[in-house]
Amino acid sequence: MTPGVHRIIDRLADTPVIVLDEAWQLVAANPLATALLGDMLGEPARQRNLLWRHFTDLPSRVVATPEEDAAFERAAVADLRAAAGRHPDDRPLQALITDLRKVSPRFDQRWQSAAVARHMATRKTILHPQVGPMTLDCDVLTVEGSDLRVVVYTAEPGSSDARTLTLLNTIGTQTFTTPTALREPSTDDAAP
Repeated sequence: MTPGVHRIIDRLADTPVIVLDEAWQLVAANPLATALLGDMLGEPARQRNLLWRHFTDLPSRVVATPEEDAAFERAAVADLRAAAGRHPDDRPLQALITDLRKVSPRFDQRWQSAAVARHMATRKTILHPQVGPMTLDCDVLTVEGSDLRVVVYTAEPGSSDARTLTLLNTIGTQTFTTPTALREPSTDDAAP
């Protein structure tokens, strides 16, 4: 990752930012992106790949309609095909494609369509376990001279989504639970 991309991540502390390589492998995430999406950097290498996560149905905080999922899959697989064309000798990239084709019929079907494109900006709804849902603009910025993508999540200023994102920036990755004494008694709490 370039020093400039590091500086972008560091300076956008109030904006969730992740960096992906040409294979959709998570390379970096700032603290707010980790709070928003979960700590994927702590996962094994294959699980840090956003396409692997999506096509193998690993847990995600992104909530999408079937139409949004289909549009994402078409664009992402076409983008991966373009990367494979630029890097035909990249063994890890080729292994990812081979493995995805084996484990995901959806991926294999999209791969066989042979479309080539780059992923574009979208809107994503994130269901966060502590602050609830928020819909954010998701812009993908390509770093010229590399295959890095800087993905930036923003909310319309003054919107409820912007307020929710500000709250998330305040609490970070903390989790909150209701103390037992303040909860409504459940049937499980009853004496035997």
